[in-house]
Amino acid sequence: MTSDKQKAIVALTFVSQTCTAALSALTTRNQSERPHPETTDLSVILKDLDALLALIYNLTTKLSLALKPSSPTYSASLPLLQDLAKYVSGGGHCTGLLQENLHGATLTKDVTNRVKEIIEALRALIQTFLNFAASSPQITNSGTSGEEYLVRTGTLHDLITNARRPSGIPKDNQSAVCQLWKSDKASLEDNLQEVDRMIKEAESEGGDEDGGGDDGWDDGWDEIGLGDSAKLDKDELARAKNVHQILRLTTLLHKRILLDLLTSPVPAPVLAFDTLLIQSNLLLATSDDLVSALYTPQDPSSVRQETITLSKVVAVLQSQLAIFFATTDELAERLDALDIEGSAATPAPKKKADKKWFDICFDQIAKLCNTLGESLKSDGKG
Repeated sequence: MTSDKQKAIVALTFVSQTCTAALSALTTRNQSERPHPETTDLSVILKDLDALLALIYNLTTKLSLALKPSSPTYSASLPLLQDLAKYVSGGGHCTGLLQENLHGATLTKDVTNRVKEIIEALRALIQTFLNFAASSPQITNSGTSGEEYLVRTGTLHDLITNARRPSGIPKDNQSAVCQLWKSDKASLEDNLQEVDRMIKEAESEGGDEDGGGDDGWDDGWDEIGLGDSAKLDKDELARAKNVHQILRLTTLLHKRILLDLLTSPVPAPVLAFDTLLIQSNLLLATSDDLVSALYTPQDPSSVRQETITLSKVVAVLQSQLAIFFATTDELAERLDALDIEGSAATPAPKKKADKKWFDICFDQIAKLCNTLGESLKSDGKG
């Protein structure tokens, strides 16, 4: 006769295999494989997913109590494992209902990654219980074994809790883009502060000869030319100040897009937010490169090239923002062109963003980049 322990091992193995199958499906998901999904209602999909995550949380809590290494109750774990396999499969299926061209690529990626992390953590917990079941009583009752299953359970619970909280899984694609936009915003502000630090250090007077002022402490940066002693010369300082002006405006622009267009309902298709986020990522990357080019010794041609690249990214960003300021008639035409398969646009905002401010800001950035580029062109010849 098969013992409860043997039955539990079979059930644990099945849950592990279910996790692997769900992960494989989410990794190799193909939008064309679901021509007629059960539902395309985003609120329904996310509500069902949230309910499934709550059930997985509760079941794993009970499972951890039932399979406590020091005194496992295998018979009590069997119905829990049966339900757990069902809910894991349901969570993977629910996530698979999301469609990039309908619900947004950013949201789909965010939810998929979160669910995959949760399933991977669950599989690790299940594997821990399988290891316990196959171990000798001496190993099972050791303190290390007990700590491992508690750590695995805690990791899984943290992932589920983070996914279910208000700042977790976004409610729509605009919210998903907004979350990542905030992250880019913080990094852009860091870049601006770094250039500001370079300028202040170069303008400082009466510094210590060792360039540190840190009681002789060597942090190692001097060896690679990035220490406090590597200050900008007169020409490099002038370039840094010009770049600072540009980055101050691009950072302000990025912030205003967040405040005026992303944190309030905007009449634009979900795909427009995805393309906007791509430019945000590119703006951050090009800003990083431009700041890196300012470290002494500077290469004027390198600073010029990075400035040109930044100006091109900003120009594309300006063109992509056009749909967010379109008139009613223009918006209808743009929606027909960009909103694939009838993707629902976000409701109209209560307060209209100031298009004139954005136009002036873009114009000033273009002028500053062009002026700096021309001056660096002559510096390169010299």
